[in-house]
Amino acid sequence: MSLSFTPLFPGMLLDAASRYAQDHLLEVTGDPLRELGWTATLVLEAFGGVGGSLADLASIVEGVASHGVHLPLVETCAVVPLLLQAAAPETAQRWLEAVAEGSVQMAPLTALSSSLEHTGVRARHLDIGYELDGVVQGVDASLPATHYLVPALIDDDVALFLVDAERIGAPQATWRTMDGGRGADFRLAQVSVPEGACIARGAPARAALLAADDAALLLTATDTVAALAALIQQTILHLKERKQFGVALSSFQVLRHRVAEMYVKYLGAKGLLLHCFEEQQAGAPDLRRTLRLAKVSLAESARWCAEAAIQMHGGMGMSEEVLATRLAQRLLAAEFHYGDRLEHAARLLAHDAAADRSQPPSILAGSAQ
Repeated sequence: MSLSFTPLFPGMLLDAASRYAQDHLLEVTGDPLRELGWTATLVLEAFGGVGGSLADLASIVEGVASHGVHLPLVETCAVVPLLLQAAAPETAQRWLEAVAEGSVQMAPLTALSSSLEHTGVRARHLDIGYELDGVVQGVDASLPATHYLVPALIDDDVALFLVDAERIGAPQATWRTMDGGRGADFRLAQVSVPEGACIARGAPARAALLAADDAALLLTATDTVAALAALIQQTILHLKERKQFGVALSSFQVLRHRVAEMYVKYLGAKGLLLHCFEEQQAGAPDLRRTLRLAKVSLAESARWCAEAAIQMHGGMGMSEEVLATRLAQRLLAAEFHYGDRLEHAARLLAHDAAADRSQPPSILAGSAQ
């Protein structure tokens, strides 16, 4: 039983990320995102960064995901720099340089389960600054932060605030997430911030949130496809090594057919992901719709494959010491990152219904009534 798995984004970045993840399968120490310079990937060279693309960052995501290691790569290395670009040039340069060199630890104060467009924080303009109120549940708090980027509603508009972690305070609650990370709930109760904490408002803030959300969906899809490939490989290895009735499990036809089904779903997911990257690089006007469709499709394929792999591993599939189990958990958790498939399906249906209403009535439809 042998199947072909070529890397999605081959290169030195993938190799380095894979080596790191392989050496830290069960425990992540320190702050590898900054120690390895990954936070500088999307930052322009003029600001001390690498000036890389989303495909470069996807190489790192692929390497880490293939070994089931949890790191807030998407939030720290993609969402943060893309949101900072909404600020005025001088402010953006200052903070992007700090992010690239690792002198600050910045994270978005957003719910991992929701699109970045959604926020539970409201801001009120005071005489000497702003006041922030609201609850943000399910923030990825796997790594410590010195500053938070907080989207907030103000006068029926959206704004971005850059706030010291000390002002935000400690989270109300923390817990271990399904995929091995650390989640937290934050309550902002009349948090006072200075005037300069508002780095963007209105159209620039909305555009930055949309770009960051698109990037997050794209990189989450990369994580899903990479983990899916690794899960199938681990399942094949298990079936070859384990025996029942004196023969390897890989000789059972029903199990071979199940693995073949998983592989077909993986090939479809891989093709869909690469198409999304082509659309993103080409600046396709309907990229948002493509990413939503991809989210729905990948979530269904990933869940089916995760459940199949756990079943074929038997009792071992219930132990987190087994890499296949951790990969399956990763696939199940990824479905709920940046909006689950039901939310995106509802958005697609609402968009298509609105488009239909905006179309003039068809002559053929009218004559048929």
